[in-house]
Amino acid sequence: MATSISVIPKLTVSAMLAINDAEFKHWYELGVWWAMYGEGQGSGVYDDCYLIINLTNHIKAGWYDEPQNGWLPMLGFELGMVHGGYLTRPANTLVILTDPDFAKGYEVGRDYCFNEAALEGRVFSDTLFFQSVQEWAKGYAEWQEADAVLRYVLGCRIGELSGALIPALLPDAASKAVTSHFS
Repeated sequence: MATSISVIPKLTVSAMLAINDAEFKHWYELGVWWAMYGEGQGSGVYDDCYLIINLTNHIKAGWYDEPQNGWLPMLGFELGMVHGGYLTRPANTLVILTDPDFAKGYEVGRDYCFNEAALEGRVFSDTLFFQSVQEWAKGYAEWQEADAVLRYVLGCRIGELSGALIPALLPDAASKAVTSHFS
């Protein structure tokens, strides 16, 4: 079950995932607010590069190697920014799909969200997202074509999360976006 977050005193929305960590929730709320009301913000959906570049840089800097280092909850800001961008101008995808690896993962994640996750009883949470990011951080140095793999797995998670905001009634939205953008 998604967590309610306060954007401003009279605006509460459901987060894209269940939030257990209070610090993550704080950063998520701040990200949604900043995307909607911050200086130079409110321009709509972010492109996938926002997440790709930030996460890649953070993994390379070792931010997520140890859970005790305190960086994992700050992922809430980036997810909140994506959520807030979507709220200002809803679209067929949670982010603008510019990267082919991310876009493939996004489509797989959406498919999983609507066709398998419920059958498995899976509820996406900040804890699960933290675990995924830590696994990616540990595996990154060993992966063949690490940047492409990271873009794909990140796309999978974001596609899965998008199901909280974008209904399954938009069949093949990611496929059409990928086809039109990369053709």
